[in-house]
Amino acid sequence: MEQTRTAKTNTRNTFTILHAAGLLLILCTAAAIWFGIHPKYRFLSVGVLLLGALAAWKRNWMFWIALAAEACFIIFLWTFPQNGYKIASLAPIAIVVMMLIFRFCKKPVKIIASILMGLCALALLIVEIPIVKAAADRSKQDAPYVVVLGAAVYGTDPSITLQHRLEGAARYLDANPQAKAVVSGGQGEGEDITEAECMRRYLIEHGITADRILLEDRSTSTKENLAFSKAVIEADGGDASRIAIISSAYHLYRAKRMASALGMDAIGVAGSDGYPIYMFGMYLREAAAVAKLWIFGA
Repeated sequence: MEQTRTAKTNTRNTFTILHAAGLLLILCTAAAIWFGIHPKYRFLSVGVLLLGALAAWKRNWMFWIALAAEACFIIFLWTFPQNGYKIASLAPIAIVVMMLIFRFCKKPVKIIASILMGLCALALLIVEIPIVKAAADRSKQDAPYVVVLGAAVYGTDPSITLQHRLEGAARYLDANPQAKAVVSGGQGEGEDITEAECMRRYLIEHGITADRILLEDRSTSTKENLAFSKAVIEADGGDASRIAIISSAYHLYRAKRMASALGMDAIGVAGSDGYPIYMFGMYLREAAAVAKLWIFGA
């Protein structure tokens, strides 16, 4: 009898942890939608937050409300046009699977699932270590060329993520008056101009002369950003073997690794920081992207 009670208590505790993890994912994604995605999607952030709040308040409905919120979250990530969101859906998919296992499966399956969950948490920690280390690196930043990696543009205006990168680029170029910038990014869905053109306009408006700005306006991914920017630097008569990369702090490890694969020794320069809950969610998303890079290569 005592063993049965203990088993039930352990199951409840595990389920509570899963529920908390699911709600945290919902909150992080809501923040990502609100602070980092086109304003027309912001109603989704309000919706998932309300579902999460109901799940916490109406405990007898908690399981189905949380499950519905996670399912909506997964569908959104799979239908969103920007790069990187499908791989980010792996985390909520795992949460949904675990919630179903601990709700309906027998003890041996729950034990196996618990072990797998612990191993996944350990793997996440291992992947996050180099990401955080690269984000915190403050090595001397004096490369003659800096590649500014693109992000979403809303019409002709930079998204918050891109604006933060551009703020870092403006600071770098002010501190290194001999350096040139390659603004890198093509034109995606919902963008009236290329990301490169949006960045060029921003930097000129903030005091950087046009002759210091080179455009790379064909790329659609980080790998293409770097490969095409390398060609632009070489066409300008520069040496692309040593560059600085400006991106979001969480993105620097992956970007530097890709640059190294192209034969470039890259210094990482972080843009301005975003809101903490938004950045937390982006670090989680980046872990999935880095894991993919480790497994499948650049």
